[in-house]
Amino acid sequence: MLRGSVGIVVAIGLFVGMCTPAAAFDGSRKGFILGIGVGPSVTSFTQDLTGLGQDLSSDRENEFGLATDFKLGYAPNEQLQIYWASKVSWFALDNALGETVTVANGLGGAGVSWYLVPQSPSVYFTGAIGFSSWAVPFEEGATTSYGFGIAGGAGYEFAKHWSVEGLVGFGNPSDTEGDLELTTKALSARVTINVLGY
Repeated sequence: MLRGSVGIVVAIGLFVGMCTPAAAFDGSRKGFILGIGVGPSVTSFTQDLTGLGQDLSSDRENEFGLATDFKLGYAPNEQLQIYWASKVSWFALDNALGETVTVANGLGGAGVSWYLVPQSPSVYFTGAIGFSSWAVPFEEGATTSYGFGIAGGAGYEFAKHWSVEGLVGFGNPSDTEGDLELTTKALSARVTINVLGY
């Protein structure tokens, strides 16, 4: 499911890039935007299992990993950007069988950024709201949990197209199988270096 979603987002990005006149990426923040970012992250989470007449809660775990960021959208002026955001924290975790798996804790949804001044350098504030996800995308037959997700933070565009951004996000994806429901409450903090085409 996650791989398919990533493929669709990449295909849309390539399509927009081919269909958009070159003037759209003219160095002005106004117009179509396409950006990526990467950096370190830490994810703090608990998991609750309910059903069959009992409730179980895990201890809080903190995992360091890699944060990725993708955005595709439009800026109606030099200071406001509206876009589709995909923010994922990747980290290794030992599952119940003692195997190490790669977890993708993500947030996808509508994002907005507001720059304090029309040109770089500039401080900006950013936020996103949509769905959260919890997946082990490289494991055969694994399912993905979904729930509500929200994130907010601030950044600094230190040069045209380049910024550093700090963001905190929360999500509570859950998955039901029979009478059992597993809910993950995850809080992620991340710092990314981003490049934004505009």
